[in-house]
Amino acid sequence: MKRPDDGRHFVFVLDEGFTMQAFSSAVEVLRLVERVRPGSGYAYSAASLSGEPVAASNGFRLIPDFGAAQLPLRSVVVVVAGVRANRSEEPALAALIRGWVRRGHPVWGISSGVVRLAQAGILDGRHVAAHWEDVAYLRDCHPEVKVSASLYLADGSVMTCAGGGAATDMMLGVLRRDLGAEVADEIAARLVIDAVRSGQAQQRRALEMRFETNDPIALAALRLMRANLYSPMRVADIARVQGVTERKLERVFARQFGRTPNALYTELRLTEARAEVQTGRRSLTEIALDYGYGPAGFGRAYKRVFGLLPSQDRSSN
Repeated sequence: MKRPDDGRHFVFVLDEGFTMQAFSSAVEVLRLVERVRPGSGYAYSAASLSGEPVAASNGFRLIPDFGAAQLPLRSVVVVVAGVRANRSEEPALAALIRGWVRRGHPVWGISSGVVRLAQAGILDGRHVAAHWEDVAYLRDCHPEVKVSASLYLADGSVMTCAGGGAATDMMLGVLRRDLGAEVADEIAARLVIDAVRSGQAQQRRALEMRFETNDPIALAALRLMRANLYSPMRVADIARVQGVTERKLERVFARQFGRTPNALYTELRLTEARAEVQTGRRSLTEIALDYGYGPAGFGRAYKRVFGLLPSQDRSSN
């Protein structure tokens, strides 16, 4: 681990069973900052609750730099956890998290580190990004937390990230904000990343999260819609595949979502298109045509769903 310095210092607090991919995805971005922008003042360290070696989800053990109670004064705390977080609480870690917030540390959660922040009570009333596997636990046990299907979200001094590869997107987004697009793009190129996703991009397995339903007919219809974004199916055909009438499918959608199947299908298609709009790699006309729109119709539909035109969305990202 790189030792702390006087610049911006990220301390990764690793819970037992932490997700290695989420941790390494964030750290590798920080590692490359010094190569791309020498003297930028970024540093990173690892801590465990006890200061002793801690096991990752893949079985490897990591030797931390210090115990979690010994954080440097000027540091961003990043809690990384794994699947055991929603099976048992860790009161000592929860107490430390609350103390870090009181002392003014920015506190972030990656992967099931978001669960640890919720257990500490610091996410109540906040909008958070969480891994789709943690959503049911958060909604059942911490209903005050406003869970999103986004890849990562900032709410005040708290940042939450779904984990996995999204940790790379989050750190690149932070560097783009703090050091500029040139630095972030150079690091992305060194990591062989062609397109950096925005925090608002949605997780692939996020239908249950986004639409908050367990209705089997509704979920099956939504999955069919997602599988046919470029060549949309007729609602009547979607209903027939489910073995129900079009009218019944409309009633299910009205009961579950308060909207028609066509309206939700449009939202799914445009949400997928939005990820391409924001990356800026293809022209808006090409994207519109791919999703079955003319340029003018694409702009109208896009603004109706997202409140701004594709060109405005692209320039803001």
